[in-house]
Amino acid sequence: PYEILGIQSTASESDIKKAYRSLALKLHPDKQSGALTDAQREELDRRFHEVKDARSFLLDAEHAQAKKKYNANLESERLRHAEEQRREQTMSSRRKRMRDELKMREHMAKAPAGASSSNENRFDVDRLRREGERLREEYSKREAEVDAERKQRMAVERATKKLDKEDRQVRLKWSRKKVVGGVHTKQSLTSIMTDFGEVEEVEMLGSKGNAALITFRYESSCKPCVDAYKTSDTMRATFVGRRKVDDTFYGNQE
Repeated sequence: PYEILGIQSTASESDIKKAYRSLALKLHPDKQSGALTDAQREELDRRFHEVKDARSFLLDAEHAQAKKKYNANLESERLRHAEEQRREQTMSSRRKRMRDELKMREHMAKAPAGASSSNENRFDVDRLRREGERLREEYSKREAEVDAERKQRMAVERATKKLDKEDRQVRLKWSRKKVVGGVHTKQSLTSIMTDFGEVEEVEMLGSKGNAALITFRYESSCKPCVDAYKTSDTMRATFVGRRKVDDTFYGNQE
């Protein structure tokens, strides 16, 4: 969907809408100048509906979970590709050097019996073989270390990404008895929370239907939201990320 709209996967909701409007105007059959063949109209119609479907997938609440999984897969693929490139760049010269060293030593170890006495004195076959084995072990060890570093770095990146997201989240809990109609939906919560900033995602929590997790686009939206409901007897909002720790600590000091 991002490629269809010609935008990055990090595009905001306003960027998505802007790209959609631009393409919709460009592709709409009624906006074309001059006569069009049936084949041209059919192609424009296909692309127009493709753009509509892409916009719907990225913006409509009904596709939120599918979009979340799609974005996670994109990010995982990006990290994997970046790691493969980095590993190739850092390891290629080292591999080549070690390979050349091994070939040279193996070649010298297989020198013919009739070689000159100076060569025989210079190269100890057993020593060369031991050296070759040592290099192989060193190479395997380096490969294992690089692989361990890669896994650790990816784990840190995932943990950092999770913390960054949690810093943009608040947890809502409300009284069903005091809410008009008795329930809140993703749409109603999105409408309410936009007073504090752009909402990226709304996730309903639990089975009682009185809790949700709100993910804002920016961390700065969280505090106004929490402050706004501090004295409310209908709904409460609490921090989720690192600010939750700070808020708990300072609250205990008062």
